[in-house]
Amino acid sequence: MLEYLHVIFWFIFIEMLGLISMPLARIAGDRLADRGYSAARTLGIVLVTYLAWLFSDVWGFNRRTILISVLLLCLISGIVYRKQRILPEKKVLFSNELVFAAGFFFFLLIRMHLPEIYRHEKFMDFAFLNAVIRTSSFPPADPWFAGGSLEFYYYFGYLSVGVPGKLFSVEPSMLFNLAIALTFALSFNLLFGFGYNLTNGKIRYGLLTAVSVILLGNLQGLKEFISMYFTRETVPMGYYWSSSRVIPYTINEFPYFSFIHGDLHSHMLAIPFQLLVLAFLLNIYLRKDSDRAFEGMLSFLMFSISIGYLFPSNSWDFPIYFGLTFAVIFAFYYGHYIHKKNLSKSITLFFGTIFSVSIFSLIPYLPFYLSFKPQAAGGFNFVLPELRTTIREFLILFSLFLFLTFSFLANRLELRRKTQYFILLTGISAFLAREWAISLLVILLPLLTFSLYSFIKDLPERSSAGFVSLLIAMAAFIALICEIIFLDDPISGTFARMNTVFKFYMHLWIFLAIAASYSFYDLYFRYRTPLENSLPTSSVYGKKILTFSLMLLVLSCSVFPVVATLTRIEDMNAKPALDGMEYMKKLDRGDYDAIKWVQENVKGVPVILEASSDDSSYRYTSRVSANTGLPTIIGWTRHERFWGRDNEEIAKRLEDVNIIYSTSSEKKALELMNKYNVSYVYIGQLERQMYDIKTDKFEDETYFEPVYQSSVRIYKVKKKF
Repeated sequence: MLEYLHVIFWFIFIEMLGLISMPLARIAGDRLADRGYSAARTLGIVLVTYLAWLFSDVWGFNRRTILISVLLLCLISGIVYRKQRILPEKKVLFSNELVFAAGFFFFLLIRMHLPEIYRHEKFMDFAFLNAVIRTSSFPPADPWFAGGSLEFYYYFGYLSVGVPGKLFSVEPSMLFNLAIALTFALSFNLLFGFGYNLTNGKIRYGLLTAVSVILLGNLQGLKEFISMYFTRETVPMGYYWSSSRVIPYTINEFPYFSFIHGDLHSHMLAIPFQLLVLAFLLNIYLRKDSDRAFEGMLSFLMFSISIGYLFPSNSWDFPIYFGLTFAVIFAFYYGHYIHKKNLSKSITLFFGTIFSVSIFSLIPYLPFYLSFKPQAAGGFNFVLPELRTTIREFLILFSLFLFLTFSFLANRLELRRKTQYFILLTGISAFLAREWAISLLVILLPLLTFSLYSFIKDLPERSSAGFVSLLIAMAAFIALICEIIFLDDPISGTFARMNTVFKFYMHLWIFLAIAASYSFYDLYFRYRTPLENSLPTSSVYGKKILTFSLMLLVLSCSVFPVVATLTRIEDMNAKPALDGMEYMKKLDRGDYDAIKWVQENVKGVPVILEASSDDSSYRYTSRVSANTGLPTIIGWTRHERFWGRDNEEIAKRLEDVNIIYSTSSEKKALELMNKYNVSYVYIGQLERQMYDIKTDKFEDETYFEPVYQSSVRIYKVKKKF
């Protein structure tokens, strides 16, 4: 029961972070209807994590450093509060607290029925999380390549989870599931706040935005449902899987798929941090009565740290949100020019602000960049015509959102001949789509053109509708870029653009879903007042057809979250638990007990020897390093190759692991263990299956000490040979 007490303290701390950060969130969200309160928790996590990471260079990464960071945040917030002494309205406070708590406990309940930290890439995520928690300095050690570090990976998402987990000594196997529930709840709360702020304080549209972005699925969910329960076809990989593989040879995840799938990947952990920046950008866009984009230096620093946080959390996010920042700050100073009629000053302020944000989003994270050595990216390449997305595939993914956003933009045009303009632009798009072999131009070019027109038209006023138009334009631009170029990484052939679509389509979903929610709000208020008997008969029928189409699309997209949740829980058939290692009790009780012993008794980051093979990725191998964070000689080989490790070095390490276990020469084994600085030797059922282990050499008490003996044996290396 003690471990659950740690969890309770952890949750109370997350709640307290929201209250502590409230004055700072108010400064950064001073023009929002909720005064930034929906962003307070996430801002608090960002600031405490950043400070703990920064101070770790001086005091090391430990509980004392984290506590100092929390106290410093309290001090800064206290000073700000003394100057303002303003609290959020009760409606804002209670609605946000209720939304966050409901989101957290709803998804925690789901995670308790899907607790296993096993299969897919959960071992990788858990290895990184454990490595971050164990480290005393940054970058953390690479748990799957002894002697290496995570200098090739953006690890701040795991750090944001590890900081509160380490402070309250939460069991990592519980923290993994808590982290997914927390990320869901933070995202749900931020999206609620975003819808609330866009509609100037309407709670139901805050809920609509949160539900649309986080809970809805795509039309593939309906297709698979019909296949399973009506035509009785076999669905590969389970019901939920194909909804993320609509575009062949790519991954097109969306928020609810990521959460229900349960891999603690960086792109999922980063969703709240993206939405935090988006909330601050909305605040800048709505600052119509000010000469400066930021309220003051503190507001500027919080924004810069928040947008800078995106790169070390999930580097794919940074260029997207920096591009949005550029557009929003341009809109702000264009509005400044319209009202002040001072072109030179507006241009100077614009470039000065962009330059300052660029510098101050980089400098605070300079230690990260100095050690960051990504190996997977190798420039850009062009998408082959036969691998581009088809209109059918795009509509399966985004039909509901496109239906609402196009309706919204059509009403925003307010042109007498907007139907003619739409037909003309569609014709031009169809011609270009055929000439350039980019079929999506038929959708994307009109979407981009009309949204940019709506955005530019709104610049003098800078209303919520204009910001939504910018999101639509950004989504269309991202989708178009994905049809032209892709990031060239080690994945080649037909799967070459897999990661580009995987990472960028998450932004596409978030932007279009937010825009669609606001579009519904705008359309509803635009058309609710006229009485049906005052409309022409054709308009009444047209309105009914549109309403029916919308309801049909909403119901179709609602199939996935319901069926995916139920079938995932049914397929898992797990006993409800918070501990993600519970499955191991049935799979291999010896491993479970031994790994628990390692977690409790081995401190620091000594190297531990365990089994590996050339096809180890996605398998049970590397289970010790994954579940403890201790580095092993070589872990999942396919992943290490993808991250840029030398193939010959990997092969040599695999050979050396085999020799250490299999040789009868104590000298040879010790020489190889010294080479990799091995401190512990792990011999479980898997090692006995994979190697012809000569155990006699480990019984020499001069060099080895048996520290754990059961069905698993663990030997500690007492001294070098």
